[in-house]
Amino acid sequence: MSSLSASAFTGSLDYRDYASKHLANGVSSTPRASQLPVPLVIASARDAIVTDVDGNDYIDYTMGYGPLILGHSPAPVIERLKAEIDKGFRTASVHSGEGRLAELIAQTVPCAEMTSFVSSGTEAVQLALRIARARTGRTRIVKFRANYHGWFDNIHIANNPGNDGPSSAGQDPQASGNVTLVDWGNAVALEEVLSDEFAAVIMEATAINAGCFAPPAGFLQAVRDLTRRHGVVLIFDEVISGFRLDLGGAQAIHGVTPDIAVLGKALGAGLPISAVTGNRDVMAPLVDGRVLHRGTFNGNPLSVGAAIACVEYLQAHADIYPRMNAQAEAIQTHFNAEAQALDLALCANRIGSAIQLFSGVRRLDTIGDLDKADKKDILKLTEACVLNGLNPLPRGLMYLSAAHTDADIATTKAALSSALRLYKASK
Repeated sequence: MSSLSASAFTGSLDYRDYASKHLANGVSSTPRASQLPVPLVIASARDAIVTDVDGNDYIDYTMGYGPLILGHSPAPVIERLKAEIDKGFRTASVHSGEGRLAELIAQTVPCAEMTSFVSSGTEAVQLALRIARARTGRTRIVKFRANYHGWFDNIHIANNPGNDGPSSAGQDPQASGNVTLVDWGNAVALEEVLSDEFAAVIMEATAINAGCFAPPAGFLQAVRDLTRRHGVVLIFDEVISGFRLDLGGAQAIHGVTPDIAVLGKALGAGLPISAVTGNRDVMAPLVDGRVLHRGTFNGNPLSVGAAIACVEYLQAHADIYPRMNAQAEAIQTHFNAEAQALDLALCANRIGSAIQLFSGVRRLDTIGDLDKADKKDILKLTEACVLNGLNPLPRGLMYLSAAHTDADIATTKAALSSALRLYKASK
């Protein structure tokens, strides 16, 4: 397999120069600008293949940064969207799809009895925290280091090893004054800080965003027990894991039920939607009107329609999850074997259908070891992947979808072998 040359990206390079004149960094979300050799400008996409403006095809593993659980062109979702468009946009109206989607979530997610919709995971986290504060009459929150819960000032902290403060310039450092930080996976540390003064503990049940780490044995149940003891609302941020790892998310897989779950990404199959769902008791402040919940695009008919089509399809096709998991495992196993054979300090972690490629380490077992990885060097590795026809996230995260075929996986393994040789030659 031959690698693409620098001349293969003329269109993307030209677009970057053009867009950067009036669009910050030429992108609409900061991480997209970091892709090497250049942020790819995608002209079209179908199933698991994306095509850039230069006509280069890639097997896509960004999958919209997670939402495209059914691939780029899922027929049931597209058909539903066409039907919804024919009815008119109906923005900010009450429509029957909202109730149906809430019912589907109640059928699939263990904690779900009452649901409310917003447009993004960041918004949903804020709503979940507000509900928890209203329900308990308290204000303090526990957040775990290296768990990402959106980019608002009050929770966008301690996302990188060695920095417990704000994750971006321009944040108000006082906004997170009521947040207490604990190491993810350490139930003893949580027990030492948790008290009846806290409103909520928010956490990723499986730390996919940080690098695909499974919770230590007994950790989730210990957190559940501690929060119940102190009357603290337990919030699982399942924006990534919800509907990706299982119909019921990480809570179904691990058998630990939170009070509230935040859902997003895969729920909408590619359209913007997120949800806050929980048991009736904890959601009461939202139901009785004490908590204000606003948003012009909340429950947008197009997004709701896409989500209904997605969840109904996933319900009817139970084989999707084991197939995606097996494909992801095959990629992980191949990558680790090739890295070892080439004597490269690289490794791949995996949770379900999500894979994280790491550079600078030959093994990374715990979230507490993230500082050992080389974030800058991983950009060189993912560049080698792009040059060999693969499109992972620039930071090395890869998502499978129902649209990836076994032939795609075979091609991916061959491309990874070539990419690793190219990467080693560049060292």
